[in-house]
Amino acid sequence: MIILVLLALLVPFSAHASTPMDFARGFNLEAEEGFALQRLELPFEVYNASVRADLGDLRVFNAEGAEVPVHLRRMGAEPATAHEVPLPLFRVGTRKESGQDYDFRLHVRTSDQGAVLETRMIPLSASADQALLLDASANTVDLAALRFELEAPSSVFVRIVVRGSDDLASWQTAGSGVLASMEHQNGSILQDRIALSGKRWKYYLVTGLGDLSALSVAYAEKSRGDSGMIRRFASLNGTLVEDGTYEYALPSALPVDVLDMADVDNAVLGVNVLTPSGDGWRSVGAGSLFRMTVEGQALAGPGLALRGPHERFRIRMQGAPVPLRVGWTPHELVFMPQGSGPFTLALGNPSIPRGPDMLAPMLQDKGIGAARLGKARIGAPVTLGGEDRLLPERDFTRIVLWAVLGLGVILLGAMAWHLVRTMEHKK
Repeated sequence: MIILVLLALLVPFSAHASTPMDFARGFNLEAEEGFALQRLELPFEVYNASVRADLGDLRVFNAEGAEVPVHLRRMGAEPATAHEVPLPLFRVGTRKESGQDYDFRLHVRTSDQGAVLETRMIPLSASADQALLLDASANTVDLAALRFELEAPSSVFVRIVVRGSDDLASWQTAGSGVLASMEHQNGSILQDRIALSGKRWKYYLVTGLGDLSALSVAYAEKSRGDSGMIRRFASLNGTLVEDGTYEYALPSALPVDVLDMADVDNAVLGVNVLTPSGDGWRSVGAGSLFRMTVEGQALAGPGLALRGPHERFRIRMQGAPVPLRVGWTPHELVFMPQGSGPFTLALGNPSIPRGPDMLAPMLQDKGIGAARLGKARIGAPVTLGGEDRLLPERDFTRIVLWAVLGLGVILLGAMAWHLVRTMEHKK
């Protein structure tokens, strides 16, 4: 009898399907007609409404309140680690002549495979411009950029043009930009990369107005496959907590990956990003942010890489404060519009378990995964279960276990008392 009572108490009475009222808030969703699957880029408002860093409290319901299958993924291709290879570098001289951009006065001997073996040039005047010949004939993939090591005891600022060729005779523009290395009181400025565009070339000629002797080593940065990346930005609004240090708060689910300056002119800022650690703060990234114009040429840094989410963090600044922003690659929600609409995107429950991902196997199929999806639109925010759903849920399992334990002790005590009374009567 006791065993039956204990088993009855241990039945999981709280297991039930989710409903919209299990969540604090949500948004109306409008599906595009004629598509079996819908896609939605999550806007900042959705991240702000979620209370889970993993977005595990996100659900979609139809008009009848039934949950529909969903899948969450990051948009675009994930950027791969940049792969660099050194390129053979040859220093040459050039001079301008009428009717031609450059007269190379250059003799190049190559192997049967096209590799540069030897260069020989006719001496030019001391005022001749400098040039670098880069041998990329061994590369079989497209190049995203050229990167240079800048060796100089002082600042470097060189405007360069990159031309490409397959026969060392005809040349076409492949890229241009500024290479710069400067020390500033608020941090260092380094721009050592020139993005390339167009087709892949066997050879690259780098020409510039300035001293190219500071360009000591060249690297080819192979294409990283991140052309499909989409990045969104949001401005930061912080609170001054001490001299030069500001504190910020972001949604717990926002997957920030870069800190950068907003649109400002001529600013250099040293930053040190700190996150809570025990009773103090620890550094998770430091560097320089810059955005400036030098001799009519714009210089802008890549920003400081961050690994988010960062719900609460501080930035210690070296230099005059400037507007900052954070960037992230957004998530894409894919859902199956089963039942009738309108649909509801529900969020806001810190205790609810993550729902099943029934669409993942379907989207991994090459035929279905490449199919065109409908574009859902997010509508006005709605209140669902209210703010009470944001409170931590009581652990009913622990309560039941303690109740069962207490009841068992009481029942055992009653049995022992009954046994003692029975033995006394037999005496």
